[in-house]
Amino acid sequence: MYLRICSKGKYYYETIQINVDQDGFYSFTNNDTRRTYGYIYINDFDPFNPDENLIASSNSSCSSHSFRLGSYFKTNITYILVITTLEPYIQGAFQLFVTGIGNASLNRICKYSCFSFTFVGMCFLFIFVKSKKST
Repeated sequence: MYLRICSKGKYYYETIQINVDQDGFYSFTNNDTRRTYGYIYINDFDPFNPDENLIASSNSSCSSHSFRLGSYFKTNITYILVITTLEPYIQGAFQLFVTGIGNASLNRICKYSCFSFTFVGMCFLFIFVKSKKST
């Protein structure tokens, strides 16, 4: 759990390391029944200092519980996607959709295991990667 930027309460979160094989714009959307937030960090995410290394953020729109988030990514740089919810103390499975100019590798990470988002026996992370490479 961590204290989200400008928020009260503690929030469960999922951290996903992202690396791309081609410089370009990549977007992330999710499909969820809860209102979710997404944050993109460069190099590292520190739950004790959530402002540090933040490069993009998005929240659910008024008409949808899903978030849309995008940024320009470069090869050989590590990015961290953090997904959390509007309400504190909420957990659950989610789907993540990725689109971009090249391929993106996504790896779930748990740097702070006692604080990280854990779904014992019920963690479902569905990742769909769509590459827009020209032929």
